[in-house]
Amino acid sequence: MSAPAPRPLRVGAGRAPLVLAALAADRRARGAGAGLVIAVDGASGSGKTTLAARLAARLTDSPGAGPARPAVRVLALETLVPGWSALARGAARGAAVLRDLRHGRAGVAPSWDWETMRAGDPVRVEPLNGGILVLEGCGALAAAAQELEPLEVLRVLLEAPAALRRARIADRDPYRWDVAAWEAQERRLAAAWRRSGPGPDVVVHAP
Repeated sequence: MSAPAPRPLRVGAGRAPLVLAALAADRRARGAGAGLVIAVDGASGSGKTTLAARLAARLTDSPGAGPARPAVRVLALETLVPGWSALARGAARGAAVLRDLRHGRAGVAPSWDWETMRAGDPVRVEPLNGGILVLEGCGALAAAAQELEPLEVLRVLLEAPAALRRARIADRDPYRWDVAAWEAQERRLAAAWRRSGPGPDVVVHAP
């Protein structure tokens, strides 16, 4: 009988960048130097983009200089999602990028221009070589639900009440879109990674 999966660490949104930066330093220290992927997932309006930006700033400003300071890049998964009904395809593209990085190659994937609703220029993520990639967006945990050694992986899930998320979406987006249909895609992806991959290491909850 296998041991139960460890419970994720739960932390408030305000403290999350500090806590995640410390966990990232620990993962990098115990790793083989290949690099670290931080997958930041959650429903629309849960605060993924804000957290990813705050975390990247803290990681970039962490103690150390020169080679001791890791290169940090943020990749928004939504840039890979080809339209409103294709969240799963975007997650699959993100998964392909991570597979390439696992093997020490640059990760390249088609992008999507949401303004023109057409394919954009390819996205290219250079080999990590000990650096950090913050992959943020709906579907990030699905993309990371695979074997990625020798890369270290830190999986983060954001939670926020539906009313708060909907209010944030209304304040954020100057256009109307089918939030319910998008959330249905999110739930299907979440069900898939919960079946096939490890759960989150950290759950960040809104105040």
